[in-house]
Amino acid sequence: YRALLKQITKLEVRADSRWAVGLERVWRKPRLGQLKCNIHSSWCNEQSFCGGAWIVRDHMGEVLYHARDAFLPRSNRISAELSCVLWCLISLHEMHIDSVEVWLDCHAVIEALDAPILWPKYRSTLNKIFQVIRVIGEVSFHLSSPKANNLAREIACSVTRDGRFTSYLALGGPSWLQDRIDRDRRGG
Repeated sequence: YRALLKQITKLEVRADSRWAVGLERVWRKPRLGQLKCNIHSSWCNEQSFCGGAWIVRDHMGEVLYHARDAFLPRSNRISAELSCVLWCLISLHEMHIDSVEVWLDCHAVIEALDAPILWPKYRSTLNKIFQVIRVIGEVSFHLSSPKANNLAREIACSVTRDGRFTSYLALGGPSWLQDRIDRDRRGG
C-alpha cells in the first residue's frame, strides 16, 4: 500500500481538526474553479439493498450532475460507503472530471482511505479506488457533517426508504430537492 500511495501523488485525505470540535452544519461552496462532490450510501442491514448517491456542484453552488444507484447488500456501512465511493469515482472519470473534492460523512471511510493498510477487510475495494484515482488526477477526500451532506443523503435514502431501485445520472439537481439546492447555493 505504501508504494501505491506514493504513486498517487495527488490524493489528499482530510479528516482535519474540525472533526474534534464539530463539523460545519451547512454545505459550503468549493473555491473558484473547483468541483465539490458529496457522496452518501444508505445502508440498513446486511440483507437489504443499499442506496448510493453523489452530487457534483461548482464554485457557484450550481449542480452539474447527480446520480443514484442501488447496490447489492453489503456487510456493513463502511463496505457500502466504499462501494459508493468507487462507483462515484468511476462515473466522474468516465465524464472526464479530473479534479474534484469528495465529501462524505463516514469517518471510518476517511480513515480507511488515509491508512488502507490498517483496513485489510476492505483491501480489494480500496485497491480499486486507488486505481481509479491514479487515472483521474486530483482527488481530495474530506469529512462532512451529516447535515452538510444532506442532499446526497436524501437521494441515497430514496433507494432504501422508497424502494427506488432505478439508477440514473442526470444533469442538474433533482427537482424534488430544488428548494434545498437553492438554499445551499444562497448559503443558508
